[in-house]
Amino acid sequence: MDTLDDDGGLRVVRDTPTLRDRTTQKLRDAIIGLKFGPGEHLVERDLCQRTGVSRSSVREALRHLEAEGLIERRGGRGLFVASVTIDEARQIYEVRAALEPEMAALFCERATREHLDALSEALADIEKALSGKERDIGGYVRGLNAFYDAIIWGSGNQIARKVLRTLHGRMAFLRALTAAKARPGRERETLRLMRAIATAARSRDRRLVRERCRSFVERSAEFAMEVLAEQSGGGSEK
Repeated sequence: MDTLDDDGGLRVVRDTPTLRDRTTQKLRDAIIGLKFGPGEHLVERDLCQRTGVSRSSVREALRHLEAEGLIERRGGRGLFVASVTIDEARQIYEVRAALEPEMAALFCERATREHLDALSEALADIEKALSGKERDIGGYVRGLNAFYDAIIWGSGNQIARKVLRTLHGRMAFLRALTAAKARPGRERETLRLMRAIATAARSRDRRLVRERCRSFVERSAEFAMEVLAEQSGGGSEK
């Protein structure tokens, strides 16, 4: 709802998500949950039928997901679910290894109770996703995303937040891909390691949180390389 105020009548108050927002979230969840596989062609007409919304809403949602990096346009052939090569994944993890430990150290200095609560909520969401009879991969990935979003948010570094935001879609894709291949024991270990990061953050231990974040990213990168190599048919990198 629009309101007139001291900002010249331009302030917009959003009480509820728009249809475009809800459509975007539905499609995002489907991609992250691997209901649409990497490289799958997305056809607007088919998506309209499956979502029950108009073509304009689907088109706006796809435009948003393209900006996030979850889908990509291939020449004149249309839109496809994005895939990540081994080399691209390696570079993404290199960026994460460089930025996330330092942002976690800043988190120790600057985080408020609200930021610490956000970490706890993300951990609770991850545990919930793992505790059901069937793994909720979408919920698990959303929890992972929320955990690191909270760290970057609490670091107070908006530039780093913008840089990592450009990789958000591909990081979510990699998390979904590896989660689908992970055994339950690995996921429980992931949760334990993330709790250890949160504990170091709550203790305001810059050195320890930096070490634990870097170790976690290196562990994630190693497993992602294995999964992508297996997916590419034996791991020959070109």
